[in-house]
Amino acid sequence: MRKLVVAIVAVLVIVATLAPPSGAQAPAPKVTINGLVDFVTSAYKNSSHSTGAPGQPDITDSREKGWYSRERGVFTLTGEVGRVKGVWAVELDFTNGAGNFNASSNSGSLTTVGKAANGTSANFDLDTDVQGAVETKWLYLETPVTGPGSLFPFIPVTTIARMGGQPAVGHDYKPGILLSGDIPGVTLQTTWRPNIRSTLTYVQIGEALDRAIALNQKDQNAIVASVEVDIFKGLTIKPTFAYAFWHGGNCGTSNLGTFGYGGYNPNTNCPATTVTVPGTSDPLARGSVDVPPGVGRNINRYYLGGDVRWTMGPWSFQPSFIYLLGNQDVPQRGNVVGGKYVLNDVPIRAFLFDTIQGFRTGPFVIETRFIYTPGVGANMDIQNAGGGVIRTYQGINPGFNYLAGWSEIWRGNIDYNMSLFVGRGALEARNSPSFDKYGRIWPMVAADYSMTPALTFHALANFAFTDTKVDTKGTLANAATGITPSGITTPGNPFKGGKEQYLGSEFILGMTYRFAPNMVFDLAGATLITGDALNIQRAGSDRGPCATDGVPTCQSRNVYKLSARFRVTW
Repeated sequence: MRKLVVAIVAVLVIVATLAPPSGAQAPAPKVTINGLVDFVTSAYKNSSHSTGAPGQPDITDSREKGWYSRERGVFTLTGEVGRVKGVWAVELDFTNGAGNFNASSNSGSLTTVGKAANGTSANFDLDTDVQGAVETKWLYLETPVTGPGSLFPFIPVTTIARMGGQPAVGHDYKPGILLSGDIPGVTLQTTWRPNIRSTLTYVQIGEALDRAIALNQKDQNAIVASVEVDIFKGLTIKPTFAYAFWHGGNCGTSNLGTFGYGGYNPNTNCPATTVTVPGTSDPLARGSVDVPPGVGRNINRYYLGGDVRWTMGPWSFQPSFIYLLGNQDVPQRGNVVGGKYVLNDVPIRAFLFDTIQGFRTGPFVIETRFIYTPGVGANMDIQNAGGGVIRTYQGINPGFNYLAGWSEIWRGNIDYNMSLFVGRGALEARNSPSFDKYGRIWPMVAADYSMTPALTFHALANFAFTDTKVDTKGTLANAATGITPSGITTPGNPFKGGKEQYLGSEFILGMTYRFAPNMVFDLAGATLITGDALNIQRAGSDRGPCATDGVPTCQSRNVYKLSARFRVTW
């Protein structure tokens, strides 16, 4: 015991000796404000954004069309004292015109009128006095923890810690591939040598705060580790490992990373039902408690892979490969014993291959991209007794960022809130490289030409296929009925082995014009020539059934979109 005390005292003395004198001149604090403001407007035809209940696309009705405009503002306030920072970022999203949430200038309260556009917190009506629509995007502390002037100055390498609600950075070269968007947690970024850097991130996905009064709260978390090594000038490799665990599915906003697919939704074991605890003598009498539903749905995932960046003169190569393995609890359809579902322990064996190649000569740049992730057959149902194997690739948090810059319809780019199949995560390209359980094969080509340093023209085309054949007799549940989105639900008499693989071809023409300091104007027109793999039955539609190939399946219709955006940054 005496030796332990002596060792602790010695460490404290060393830390005190290495720490700067208390009388040293403290650095002057500094406060900066950075931000952006967007004005976006889009006209569209046959897009799932514009009609029906939220998350209920109908790509089979060409009468669907619309036009709207909106604003987004992100303002980041940073307080700095030396190498320590405190950051608060707020976001505001408004659609123009009375919509879902509108402030009444007379009563000062939020009211509900009609539908809201996707990604909108509130709507500007007449007088525009909107209350309660400010979102905190980030709130985090950044400080050195090793190296000179840090918590542990005797450790020679430099590590910067970021703690709190923060952007997920340091792991993805391609946004949305594994961990992107915004996360709650802790990130440690270490510089071991000038050419070797690492990022370690702990993500607190869910939190069981008090099981005494919240019996069904869940601990859900992930850890992601990446090492970035500059082999030589122009060649960088980044191996990555990640582990994620969801206890009882994902009960967070938007179910990011755990979307429903193949008619199965893994996110239904969440705290939703409460009962009142009677009697003041009961120690749990605090109003109400959660009732645990008693179905597992635990998810374990391991991610192995990484990224490469290689530039040789005018040529560039950026391949990424991530292998996903693990297991998932899935209740067997209709198999209930003792009031509880019998669970399948379904293995997860999926991967994502995503590579970008580019060539630059003067003002001209051409790039190609190829994406592949596997699927399973139309008749495989993980809720059957056999369970099968899950081949659908899902990142921990795509953050609505996957495919950024490579699509205007599959994944909104200029109008980033507006994506095909919005609200259906397993079908929506910005959230899922796969298409439901069927996988995806996706070649693309893009070209940019800079006529002047301020004016650039863009052209892009992509051609989408599924890895396995889609059962076009499937349906999409109507969110208005309260059915949680679960991807494409296979009917009782599916096409044996599926029927179609061609999803469609998207063509885009656009421009970027930097016509004033910090001011950018973007314009893009796009069309998606839909393939027969997007044919589907209408579920709960008031427009009646269709008939394709002799069965009640509706023919998909082409999609058109024109978007413009003004953006100022500072």
